[in-house]
Amino acid sequence: MGINKAIKQICLTAAFVVLGTVTVLAANAGQASGTNVNVRAEASTSANVLDKINKGTEYTVLDKTGEWFKISYNGATGFVFADYFEVTKADANIDGSSVNLREKASTSSDSLGKYADGDYVTVTGQNDSWYRVSYKGGSAYVSKDYVSGDYVKYVPEIANEAAQELESTYGVVTAETGLKLRKEASTNSIVLTVLPYGTEVDVDRIGQEWIRVITDGGQKGYVSADYLSVRTGTKTTRSAASSKGAEVVAYGKQFIGTPYVWGGTNLRTGVDCSGFVYAVYKNFGITLNRSSAAMVNNGVEVSKSNLQAGDLVFFNSGGNSNICHVGIYCGDGTYVHSTDGAAYGVTVTNLNSGYSANTYVTARRVLK
Repeated sequence: MGINKAIKQICLTAAFVVLGTVTVLAANAGQASGTNVNVRAEASTSANVLDKINKGTEYTVLDKTGEWFKISYNGATGFVFADYFEVTKADANIDGSSVNLREKASTSSDSLGKYADGDYVTVTGQNDSWYRVSYKGGSAYVSKDYVSGDYVKYVPEIANEAAQELESTYGVVTAETGLKLRKEASTNSIVLTVLPYGTEVDVDRIGQEWIRVITDGGQKGYVSADYLSVRTGTKTTRSAASSKGAEVVAYGKQFIGTPYVWGGTNLRTGVDCSGFVYAVYKNFGITLNRSSAAMVNNGVEVSKSNLQAGDLVFFNSGGNSNICHVGIYCGDGTYVHSTDGAAYGVTVTNLNSGYSANTYVTARRVLK
């Protein structure tokens, strides 16, 4: 054993006497990031497939060759493409003296002890400027500035557990096409469901990149912080109609650009204004009257100040009370509709300016 390694082993023992624990060095390990992931005989997509592995079973990582991980598999070796494999444990060294082991990923968090230069740690995740490491059967955190290892950069991103549980804090989904709720704070994690635009959720923990939330149904998971507006106070307790309305809007917006065709109801080849609304709602099992003038008799009247996503908005382009145009309210003062005007075809328009503001008549809510 070389002198440096011997010194590191001595430091390791000394440091963990201070921390009050015993550490056992573990090999680098990882698992498939999905199901039926190929294990190949060589680091090539043309190599023979030895078998398929699934997420949940760990394998020892022996090496990384280009875009391939070399793993120990059934007493032999095999290769897995890096896009379908994640490192779950990475051996690393401490670079620095008296390095704090923190309870949470924050310099204001309690110190559980100190590491000495050269100590070994097992890294299991990373968050911003921190590595999560194994400690006493659980986890603790060390600043990335003091950790080095060949595989630490491959461990998954995790939520910042330093954030305290938040009361009276909720979030609103701002992604128009919906926001994926994941089991873990990683883009490789399982998608539990997709939260529609405008959905309100309780905020449990806040990280810089990920936010842990709880849905009204009690489902807990992580969402991207980029697409959730965090607010304090009391949720607006939006109705089920609002949630369903967000789904209707997201569906309708898929057909932006479909040409205007008088009398058309085909969302892909051509629709007129009422044909567009009729076809969108037909997809959700709701049959409306066919023309805009007749459609205004569907549902219940709602004031302009109380509009929710999915409400029908009606206009009279002739300057009288006769309804001759209809669209679907999107939220944020806009609506999606099919027009034969300047913005020809299915498009999104500001409800409160120009033609729309001047010809607006009423709105109806058809969702319950």
